[in-house]
Amino acid sequence: MTRIVRSKRALLLVVAGVASCVFAALGVAAVLSQQVITDTNGVHLRIVRTVADGFDSGWHVHPGIAVVQVQEGSFRIYQGSCTPVNVAAGQTFIEVPHIAVRAVATGRINWTTTLITTSADASSIPLATYHNDSGYNPCPSVP
Repeated sequence: MTRIVRSKRALLLVVAGVASCVFAALGVAAVLSQQVITDTNGVHLRIVRTVADGFDSGWHVHPGIAVVQVQEGSFRIYQGSCTPVNVAAGQTFIEVPHIAVRAVATGRINWTTTLITTSADASSIPLATYHNDSGYNPCPSVP
């Protein structure tokens, strides 16, 4: 009988230990902040194919998601830092809404941009307009 009691006690300790680990893990993954920026039934989808010989988008923001898919050539895309991400043919880059972005290409480039916004939003807003400051540059090291 003592052996059964010890086994039950050991099993109880193991179960209690596992349960405390699970609850601790859930506590670590807590949401610290959340803000709904847009919630709409009026979703607007716009797909644009562009071919250029050299291209500079200038600094701008998208009020919604912009998905850039390069078919030919490559971009240097700046968003969130002054270090560009190189996006070449066959690659995709997702631009984050409301964060300044700039895409620069030298030579021939062919890409598709899929824009998802509300029906009331412009698909792209020049950064100077967005910040109401004609001289604003989020990355002064990029002319």
